[in-house]
Amino acid sequence: MAGGKRQARKKKVPAKAAKSAARARKPAAPVKRAARGRAQVRAAGGRTRAAGGHVARAGASLDKLHQVALTATDLDASVAFYRDLLGLRFIARFDPPGLAFFNLGGGARLMLSATASEATLYFLVEDLKTAYREFQKRGVRFLQPPAMIHRDEAGELGKKGIEEWMAFFRDPGGNMLALVEKR
Repeated sequence: MAGGKRQARKKKVPAKAAKSAARARKPAAPVKRAARGRAQVRAAGGRTRAAGGHVARAGASLDKLHQVALTATDLDASVAFYRDLLGLRFIARFDPPGLAFFNLGGGARLMLSATASEATLYFLVEDLKTAYREFQKRGVRFLQPPAMIHRDEAGELGKKGIEEWMAFFRDPGGNMLALVEKR
């Protein structure tokens, strides 16, 4: 240690500690393909990390858009626009209350409403009661408990006799959203 300079000593690291440190430096878990083609990585705590970086919680998640509702101040003109100009497949019309439905493909549909004043996104879930409870635990405030909204007696929107149960809530911007279960 001439000249007042200290030399750094290399510490001997036990073999076990060296292996542990090497494991800690390994890259994240391998990317695996999830349903619907989204790449996901398993994260701590049972959560899933999408390839884009956001972390989704385990359990209920919203990945099946069921329906989009739009306002149609002139329902006849809107039906003609979506059916005749855009070529969407017309499903059914209900007067009253002034609703028209179109197939958007992939199981999703468009609902035009002469009486609604805002757009609504409807997400299909397998078990509404479970999803409702889980989202409540996460802080989602529902406008009311799950309720049956429609029973398709004639089979116009799908299988005859199917009931659609829904629970509505709002996002931070005030937009209406709903969870939907078909029974």
